Amino acid sequence: MKLIAATLPVRAGDPLKNVADMIAFMNEHPADLYLFPAFAVTGATCGMKFAYKSFIDESDRALDQLCDYTAEHPVAIVTSTDQIGNLYLKDGSLGKKAEFTHCGKSVAISANGEGEGDLLLLPTAMAGYPCLSADVTDLCQKISAAKQCTVAVANPGFGEAVSDGVYQGFCGVYRNGKTLDFALQTKPAAICAVWDEESESEGWESTRRAHADLRIPYYGKNDPVKYLGELFQLQVQALYTRIVSSGMQYCAINVSGGLDSTLALMVAMEAMKMANLPADHLITLTLPCFGTGKRTYTNAHILMKEAGATVLEIDIKEAVTAHLKQIGHDGETPDVTYENAQARERTQILFDVANRYNALVVGTGDLSEAALGFCTFAGDTLSHYNVNATVPKTLIKEVVRLLAKRYGGALGASLADVADTDISPELKTDQKTEDILGPYLLHDFIIYYYSKHRLERDELYQYMMATFDEYDEDTIVKTLDTFFRRFPIARFKRASMGESANIIGFSLPYVPTDAKF
Repeated sequence: MKLIAATLPVRAGDPLKNVADMIAFMNEHPADLYLFPAFAVTGATCGMKFAYKSFIDESDRALDQLCDYTAEHPVAIVTSTDQIGNLYLKDGSLGKKAEFTHCGKSVAISANGEGEGDLLLLPTAMAGYPCLSADVTDLCQKISAAKQCTVAVANPGFGEAVSDGVYQGFCGVYRNGKTLDFALQTKPAAICAVWDEESESEGWESTRRAHADLRIPYYGKNDPVKYLGELFQLQVQALYTRIVSSGMQYCAINVSGGLDSTLALMVAMEAMKMANLPADHLITLTLPCFGTGKRTYTNAHILMKEAGATVLEIDIKEAVTAHLKQIGHDGETPDVTYENAQARERTQILFDVANRYNALVVGTGDLSEAALGFCTFAGDTLSHYNVNATVPKTLIKEVVRLLAKRYGGALGASLADVADTDISPELKTDQKTEDILGPYLLHDFIIYYYSKHRLERDELYQYMMATFDEYDEDTIVKTLDTFFRRFPIARFKRASMGESANIIGFSLPYVPTDAKF
């Protein structure tokens, strides 16, 4: 018996194309039994298309082609569809039962690990977050040890739509508590994990180690370097997918030399490479104004140059000053109008330049800013696709530090300097965000436990007092006050943001603006 669990790039909404690719893969990789992810025929992210008869009919025709393949080849194929659920195809027929026999082995199909058999196959379709595959590996090792059987899993990845989440493609085979084979999809190509009964390896056990820094709970029990690396990979995959599906050949992004735009720039640089587009098709703009500092200005230029991007510098002081005069502002009082006029001018220029190149505007704003409303409505909240939207500021800083070590050279040095620079929107001279809001490390801790675990203020206070030795009680209380004051009134800003994907496994809770908070 030879089993192959495989994840192929899909074209969401194109069953006939996907089945043609599955057949080509099976012809190239002979086996007795194939496991493909759930929705491998249609793609998992088809939305309301699943309800339309024409799409159902096309999916059925694609399944018929797989049935015909099994009539001509002595193989069995396992996957699932929206209309049928888990299924297998064998001897020219489609089976809907949870168990069947093949090559003398009892085979059970279950997405959650239930069922009994010599082989337990899990066709899954889980939206990704960093180290999702490690969580699934832990589960499959435990199941295979408890049931003393061979367990295989396949999850979709590249090709799924990225409007709501990013699917992390992986496949693995496990036996007696050990991993026999595993593959993670890091580029738009087929991957597979193989179990051959005649040449079975001893396998290996999980080597995950617990994360010790409780101040950054996002890591969970994962190694921070692995977690951050996969986070960046999911960002790149998301933008790559949107570039390819849009058919656009250019991307445009504002680069300030701050954390958010720096990480978005690195994501865009790698996504352009993955899409085989020239580096100079990445249109980067730096738009200095009243509060722009020398340090961030210098880093912005280094980053854009090292990325090989097309660089446009437009000083917006004159335009903003003229606009402020037109609306009756004195052009000197550093109030919210003074600040937001700069942010909106930058956004207007970015979108107009994007129109010139027919470019996709890449957003840069992060989860922490969205939660606190520390962003400009109809300014930096707008983009065609935002790669940072569900990433908190603390993780953005840590990813930038990781990339500084990965890239090295002038690019690495500039990235490291960005990570060490005080966080600021630079809309006023010497402006420091954490002097206004409180430490982002505390806010991101609150966001995690408030959003994912639904802890309330008193519980958060107790957790924070027990976790943070470097902050006194007054700082913790003030930060809690700031969060619970700003979070509900920022709802209107979050509602207006462009498309993005959830890549951390949870999202900010929906609280209507008008509800008592």
